[in-house]
Amino acid sequence: MKVFECINGEIKEHNLLVKALKIDINKNQTISFVGGGGKTSLIYELGKELSELEKKVIVTTTTHMFMPQNNVVLTGKKEDIIKLLYHENLITVGIKAFEKGICSDKMYKSKEETLEKISGLPMERAKELIELADFVLVEADGSKRLPIKVPAEHEPVILEGSSLVIGVCGIDALGKSIKEICHRADLVSEFLKTDEKHIINPRDMANILTNQKGTRKNVIGSYKIIINKVDIAEELEKAKGVSKELFNFGVKEVIMTTFRNKLQ
Repeated sequence: MKVFECINGEIKEHNLLVKALKIDINKNQTISFVGGGGKTSLIYELGKELSELEKKVIVTTTTHMFMPQNNVVLTGKKEDIIKLLYHENLITVGIKAFEKGICSDKMYKSKEETLEKISGLPMERAKELIELADFVLVEADGSKRLPIKVPAEHEPVILEGSSLVIGVCGIDALGKSIKEICHRADLVSEFLKTDEKHIINPRDMANILTNQKGTRKNVIGSYKIIINKVDIAEELEKAKGVSKELFNFGVKEVIMTTFRNKLQ
């Protein structure tokens, strides 16, 4: 993974996501991720980094997320969570997800295997997770793996007590139509006051990422932005263009990420 930070138009590379986000690793925190696709991958990358710093980390969701193969507690029982955390630094907590009465492992498939999903614990129990770990990382929004969205009335579901909310979007949304690339395309069109044929531009992305009716909805306190999928040098330049627009909306620092080891 490569991590970049854009401050006032200048790019700085970091070796860790936790450093780019300026997370105080000595302070217990709940961090919620909202917005477009890439949240799960970023959550587990941050979780891995924190666990390698000998922090105890719980990953969970207030909506739905794909379930990892290992180190998962599905019972919701405090004693089971404590027991697994004793042996592992990074675990996932939730309950097996059912959607429309059909188990999720019948609905979501990769090329090689069926993928199961988990849903969140009851909210009161989820809020108590921070008492058991150093960090709780929360997937608090859905996007159907599309890079950008405008939330519906019931979204996002940010866990109470979150000290930081991270808004995520994919640079691959630029230059494509709302209909083609946006989750909840009708809401995006309504928000931007245009039709679904409209091509997403840097100002649109900055507007969505910073607006209280967009990615920043329901955010109280600290908020940071990650633009992901900057896999090639051209996309890094595009992300810098979005950062310039974000600067006009009052955002001074933007994180950019790619899960490739080097830019193409």
